[in-house]
Amino acid sequence: MEHMYPKSHFWVHIDKKAKKMNQPTVYIVEDSEGMRLDRWLKKQIPELKQSVLEKLLRTGKIKLNDTKVASSHRIVIGDVVTVKEDLAKYRNVLPQISMKEAPTLTPDELEFFTSLIIWEDDEILIINKPSGLAVQGGTKTFRHVDRFLAGYGEHKNCRYRLTHRIDRDTSGLLVIAKTGEMATHLTQQFKDGNVDKIYWAVTVDQPTPGSGVIKAPLVKAGIGDREKVVVDHEKGKNAVTVYQTLKRLEKRNLPFMAWVELRPETGRTHQIRVHCQHLGSPILGDGKYGGKEVTDINRTLHLHARTITFRDREGNRLTFNAAPPTHFEETLRRYGIDWSKL
Repeated sequence: MEHMYPKSHFWVHIDKKAKKMNQPTVYIVEDSEGMRLDRWLKKQIPELKQSVLEKLLRTGKIKLNDTKVASSHRIVIGDVVTVKEDLAKYRNVLPQISMKEAPTLTPDELEFFTSLIIWEDDEILIINKPSGLAVQGGTKTFRHVDRFLAGYGEHKNCRYRLTHRIDRDTSGLLVIAKTGEMATHLTQQFKDGNVDKIYWAVTVDQPTPGSGVIKAPLVKAGIGDREKVVVDHEKGKNAVTVYQTLKRLEKRNLPFMAWVELRPETGRTHQIRVHCQHLGSPILGDGKYGGKEVTDINRTLHLHARTITFRDREGNRLTFNAAPPTHFEETLRRYGIDWSKL
């Protein structure tokens, strides 16, 4: 059975055996990347004393990816924290957290999610996520991949684990692990930069030059709804994207645009979107980063995770491709382009 704690935005899995022993397993959220494990735990349970936390880690009652680690260990996206301690003793904190049963998908929801699946075997599930579907939930986000995975897992009697994320409005490939071992294996590859990713985008205006390498350090600026990622050569983190124009989109009575292939060599937040803006060719439909001007074409973000390559646990390279969404196809078609004949 799955439970969601809305205030912290993470999923907790409790199987029947573990439920009797209070053994929740927690998925780390994306913006906890690089945080010390003890600090992350203190955020979830503020009144957990450091001495108690150290003891739980030392005795293996709290483990990271089924391994005992030090409190100073830095967590990464996809890490799984297992707590084998009865946290009910901290009831002065726990009542502040609202529990909600994992959803049982309706037949229509199950059919919808099943239609997204392009590959499934004993260890992985690959889906082609549509634009507009968030990967994880939030305060006002109740329809998301994590919710579908919980319900689909209930249907399949399997526990699915996210290993990475793409933006809500970005379409394309999402890799999901079906075992703890595969989750750890995939997460490490993402962390080490050993996963090759290819994105397709339609850009407003045409990149000049038509191909090249964008090296522009990125940093978050602003707060709340006004937070954006910006290029900052002094304070920014290294960010590199290789790009190539696949087709120049030119047709009478239509604005000049381009169909571009992008290969991010680093994985910064909004990297491709900001780099395209920095290049002077923002992505069509990207209102946050300057791509909303051509509203007569299409207002939906034209950024698609087209190809992903990684290694399975035996070392074999696996490559998956996902067809672009309808709005992407239609835009190319207006310029006389059939993407399938590239």
